Order: sequence, then C-alpha cells, then structure tokens
Amino acid sequence: YVPFPGIVLTDTFQMSEDSDTLDTRLFTHNNARATRQLDADITVIVGNPPYSAGQNSANDNNANQAYPTLDKSIRTTYAARSTGQNKNSLYDSYIRALRWGTNRIGNKGILAYVTNGGYIDSNTASGIRQTLTEDFDHLYIYNLRGNQRTSGELSRKEGGKIFGSGSRSTIAILIGIKDPHHVGDCVLHYKDIGDYLNREDKLATIRNNELLTMDWDTIVPNAKGEWINQSSDIFDTYPPMGDRTKTPVIPPIFRVYGPGLQTNRDAWVYNYSREQLSKNVEKMTKTYEQVREAYARDSRSKRNEKDVAEWLRPHTKFNDPTEISWARSLRNYIARKYDLIPPDDGYRYAIYRPFSQQNVFFAPGYNHERSQLPRMFPTPYHPNYGIYIPAPGSGAYFSTLAMPSIPDLCLLSASGQFFARYTYKPVQGEGQLSLHDDNSVIIDGYEQIDNISDDALHRYQTAFGAQVTKDDIFTSIYALLHSPQYRERFAPDLKRQLPRIPLPQDADTFYAYAEAGRRLTDLHINYDEAEPYPVDEEHTAGDPVTPDFYRVQKMRYGGTARDKDRSTIIYNQNITLSGIPEAAHQYILGARSALDWVLESYQVKTDKNSRLVNDPNDWAEEHGEPRYIVDLVKRIVTVSVETVRITTALPPLQFEIA
Repeated sequence: YVPFPGIVLTDTFQMSEDSDTLDTRLFTHNNARATRQLDADITVIVGNPPYSAGQNSANDNNANQAYPTLDKSIRTTYAARSTGQNKNSLYDSYIRALRWGTNRIGNKGILAYVTNGGYIDSNTASGIRQTLTEDFDHLYIYNLRGNQRTSGELSRKEGGKIFGSGSRSTIAILIGIKDPHHVGDCVLHYKDIGDYLNREDKLATIRNNELLTMDWDTIVPNAKGEWINQSSDIFDTYPPMGDRTKTPVIPPIFRVYGPGLQTNRDAWVYNYSREQLSKNVEKMTKTYEQVREAYARDSRSKRNEKDVAEWLRPHTKFNDPTEISWARSLRNYIARKYDLIPPDDGYRYAIYRPFSQQNVFFAPGYNHERSQLPRMFPTPYHPNYGIYIPAPGSGAYFSTLAMPSIPDLCLLSASGQFFARYTYKPVQGEGQLSLHDDNSVIIDGYEQIDNISDDALHRYQTAFGAQVTKDDIFTSIYALLHSPQYRERFAPDLKRQLPRIPLPQDADTFYAYAEAGRRLTDLHINYDEAEPYPVDEEHTAGDPVTPDFYRVQKMRYGGTARDKDRSTIIYNQNITLSGIPEAAHQYILGARSALDWVLESYQVKTDKNSRLVNDPNDWAEEHGEPRYIVDLVKRIVTVSVETVRITTALPPLQFEIA
C-alpha cells in the first residue's frame, strides 16, 4: 500500500491558525504533507464545506470550536459590516469556510463551494455580501433553493432538498474568481433555479447546464449590500414601530418591544394541562436541586457556566433529557449557587402558536430569555395585549397577530417581536384600579404605562386632529400591517427590518384603518368568543354525550395526502366537519393558514427528548368544555373568513416620502 502524498488528515481551519503547532513525533508523514500544503501556492479550492450552527440542545455539550485567527478575520470583515444585531451565525462552519478559502487563494484564484445559501438574502449576512463583492472580481451565485425550515406554500415553492434528508436549508453554488487583470467593480452573476422543483428536477437542471452558457442575471448590489429583493429608499423615511438606539433618527411609535418567550425547554414549561405542567415543573426543580448540591460538593474552583458544562459532561444521570433540559442560563444558576424556587404566580397563559393558548410556567431560571415580557405581564393580574410579528430575517412571510397573553418566541416563525399596548412598573404604596391626580392608572401596586409614544401621538394629531387617541393609532397600525397593498409594496423591507409606518394620506383613510383595526383586534384577541361558523358536523359513531366522543388525536383534511380536500376536516373517528369555505384558507399567518395552525397545534404530542406528553384534550377537560376543540375549529373558520373580508376591503394607500 502506498499512501496518496497529497492527502492531509487535519482540521483545516485549525491547521491555518497562527498558534497551531503541527505534530512532529506521532504523525510525521502527515505533518510533512500538511507543511507542504501550507507552503503551496493554492489557486483553486473546490468543496462542500461542513455546515454546523452549534449544538441542538444544551444537554449535548457539543458547542462549536473557536478558531481565534480565522474568527478575527470574520470579525473585521463580515461581522464589522453586518447590519444584523445577533452576529453569532456569522461563525457557522460554512461561513468560516468562505472566509478561510478567500484568504487562502490570495490575490488570484477560484473558490468553488456548494454551501448553505442563507448568505444570499439574510439581514445578518449583509456584511458577507458586501465583502464578497470586494474580495472577488466575478461572482457566480446559483440559488438551488430547498429551504425546508419554512412550511405551507412557502415550503412548496422552495421545492426539494438537494442533499435529501441531509439538508433543510437553502443550498447554493458559489464560484468566486479573483482576477488581478480585472478592471472595475465585481460582476455579480445570479441564477435562481425556480419554484416548485423537486430534487430530481433540480439535479437534472444542474447537469444540463454549463457555467458559461447559462442565462445569468447580472445584479448591481445596492448601498445596503442587498443582492436580491432589494429594499426601497422610501421605507426608511417612515417612523419605525420600534427602535432600540439611544438617539433614533425618527422617534419610534412604541416605547418598548421585545422578543417572545424563549424557554429553551418548551416541553417542560408549556402544557395544555395545568396539572401536568405542575408535575413537569416539580420534576425539573427536583433534578436541578440534586445537580446544584452535587456540584457544590465538588468544590470546583472556577464556578462559571462553562465549568458547569464541563462538570456535567461525564454525569450522564444529570444530563438525562427525561429529567431536565439544560441551557446556558440554567447552568449559570448552578454556578452562582442559586436555588430554583417556583414562584406561586409563575403559572400563566401564553399563546404558543396561533390560536393555541396553553398554560406556561413563566419565571426566572425556568425560562431562558424573557426580555421585556416581565414589564408587559408582571403578574397574572395585570391585563395587556399586543401585536406580534415575525422577526426580521426569520424567513417567514410577513404577517401579524394580536393577542392578550404572553407570546412564544417562535409563534409564527423562528423568532418574533412583540409590541404590547402597555407596560407596567412597580410603584410605592398599593392601589386597586385607582386613578391618581396625575392620571396614572395603578393596578395592584403597578403603574400602567401607555406604550404608544407621545411623539407618535403628536405626529398623528398634527396630521388628523386633536381627537386622535393612542388606541386609534394602535388599531390603525394593526390594520395597516394586514394591508395586502402595504405587504406587497414593502415585502423586501419587511424581510430585513421591523415595520415602518407611513401616515395614511388623509383623515378619512386613517379612521377607516383605525376602525378596521378595532374589528381585527377584537376578532383575533377574542377568538374564543367568535360565533362558530355553520359548517356541517356529521357524527358517524359513538355517543356525543360522553367526553371521549370529542377527543382529538390528530385532525386532518379530507382526501389524500396528494389531493387534499380542504373543505373537509376529519376531526376524529366520530366527527367529520364539511362545508369549510375556500376563504377560510386565505387567512395566512406566516406560511400557513390559521386553520392549518389549529390542525397542527391541537394534536396529542410526545416530546422526543423528554418524553413528556402535551394533550390538547386536557385543556377541554380542565375547563369543563368537552366540545372546546371542535367548536374552536368552527370559530377559527369564522375568524378567517371575517379577517379576509375586512382586509380586502381596506382603502388603498398612497405611499409618499414622510
């Protein structure tokens, strides 16, 4: 056997680190080949770099490795130019490969990769795009689509996954050419493979095309580093819904906003059953205290979150996902010797998915990140409501939903932002719905603060009269966010940043939107009180008097998987609902219809890691309403049909620079 002299067994990124010391004793032949490779003048790099965004669960203890030299190169280029707030994803393995390969070929060469294609259009990747067009003289980007982190119609348009079950993200071919003889800016060639293609169709398309003969689109990036779906300039002249900068250019409409609830242990702290949730919290608390005591007995010297993670690794009993779910925040609790004591007011209601209200345990330690939510829902006795939207860059179709409870972070997409109507702050003394001389409302020791800014009120009153109220502003914005015209006109902008709100062109239009928004807000917040739509309810077997008659395992549409009959829902073996109007499927939230969400959410589920069961029938039983779920389906049909009717009747808007 004669080994191939060019192969090197190594961590490619580590080998190129400034501080790396190659092994000189145990692997001498491999070390020699590695040294030759480092010294070689490489001008072509071809590959399918690894893609890793980090560990799936904090119980895995499998975080990505750091590469100081390479990461510094990313930090001073891709990250320095990025407009995204969270830049952690810029250190994913495939992006490290982009940076490493670009550095490795120097001033002349070709980089040819098949990678995750998230850099093509994401907000965080703006710095990558700007840097790539500076680093290369010619770029060929072939977008093969296949993003299956979406759902519904958006998922179907993305088509098949190029690598089968091995990929869920967008896949793209990148060919970057550095030509020292090139004069002028980078020439960006772009090709989208198209909608609704399965994997075989995509592979055939790739086989039947050649680089130089393909029909490429030539793109001129804009100043924001956008390649496709370039945003408009007019959008940036409007007031933002929210802005966290200390001195915003345009004062925002809402004072405070923040993401939905991020628990990092949904199966443990969400449940349709209040009783089951209590058992889950009790079990998690007991395990945590055992770990805390064991860690304290070990008298570790460092006592920080990373040390706790290292200590946990060999303790398989304490890493058992059926006993507890770890996250950085909870390991910090261990390091700081904090007790985990469940507060009495921790049991709340939350909107976990659209029109899926569940019990949630809302408390420090039990939730990973709560952000501004404690200011919005300080106790179970402080009423509030607000508007939830997908976070910029989450990949979902823009949509919005008003709700009266704590929203989950992933309610509509991978992440979302919540704009509450009010916030609360503690005050000295106690009061119960008492009105003070300064017009502040005090509820159980908390002052209720209007979250619509005074700047916004002044802007609207100047435009439409002193009679405009902050409630008018809130509801008009909610209607505007539903406007098909607004969503279509600013679709690229809404993918990348929080909504900005233009003033309607006149008072009549403003008040029409305010009234439509009132009806939409009432419809969506009080969906449980909507009149059930008169669909046909056919009973095929069993006794409707018994609670089990209405139990759900998993609802589905009629027809077959390939040819669904969306006018019919097979509720269970006893009940079939038919006569659902087509308009009910036109109310889209994210990538699914409201009815799709209900069918997905109201099924019995067992979490694969914890083995904890979440059964929607428990909600019906504990509230004494055996028909709750079947009537909910009918109510959401009503909500959907009415939402479509209201939004399609919205007056047209005239968009002008503010």
